[in-house]
Amino acid sequence: MDAWLNGNFVEKDTPALCLEDRGNTFGDGLFEVCRVLNRRPLFFKEHLQRMEVSAAYFRLNFPFSLEKLYEVSRELIERNGIQTGEVYYQLTRGKDANREHRIRPQNLTPTFFILALPLREINPKNWETGAQVYLFPDKRHLLCEHKTLNLFANVLAKNDANDRGGYEAMMYRKDAQGIYVTEGGSSSFFCVHNETLITPEIDNILPSVTRRKVLEYAASIGIPTIEKRVYLKEFLTAKEVFIASTVSKVMPVRAIEKRTFPTIGKITAVMMKEIERRIEENIRSQA
Repeated sequence: MDAWLNGNFVEKDTPALCLEDRGNTFGDGLFEVCRVLNRRPLFFKEHLQRMEVSAAYFRLNFPFSLEKLYEVSRELIERNGIQTGEVYYQLTRGKDANREHRIRPQNLTPTFFILALPLREINPKNWETGAQVYLFPDKRHLLCEHKTLNLFANVLAKNDANDRGGYEAMMYRKDAQGIYVTEGGSSSFFCVHNETLITPEIDNILPSVTRRKVLEYAASIGIPTIEKRVYLKEFLTAKEVFIASTVSKVMPVRAIEKRTFPTIGKITAVMMKEIERRIEENIRSQA
């Protein structure tokens, strides 16, 4: 399989990155993932614009135009024969002369690479019978509104859920009023109360592209939405719960720990259908 590194197509498994790249030594970088369907990267512009915004925030040089990256993405998908899969984008600050915490931007050239890969393994029954979710404390940093390479806490959460037979972790924090939900290891959470769709507000959580799409699509078809701090008890007493992400799209939740939910709930079913319709529109727009 091929990859794309700093402007050139290369064999994916060819050693190419410097050991002293700041992405390796400090996690000093960003990433994005686009779902691929029918050989098209879904919602490409929204994902890569988010990376541009975060790059500006961290004063990372964003070395290529979105037009160039889209062109490369399409070619890489074709080269690797990816009908259904994902495209991974990674930007780091680049190679240090020596490993040093201080950033000397005049001496650094950014590293940018793209991978086009088959879809990661997901049991398709999760969309039919719902995902099992387990609770996990949110142990992350205070930069969660950016898609940085610092994902070890997410990895711990996802693997804890997986080790218990689950699909996703529901991460939580505590305040004076109790336990509130932030997000999943790699997804956003929604619950339904009184025919209203509720999701945690952007408060040191990722402004997920799929999360935003769900809120936009729900509003466009007349489903009321609320973004606020959502406490665990609100999820546990909800009529229905689902998760949303680039790879999972909209996926019903059948249980949080031992608390079960009907699958598939009425609004969940509507949103599953609506996001598939919008995905088809996005694919057609790239034809």
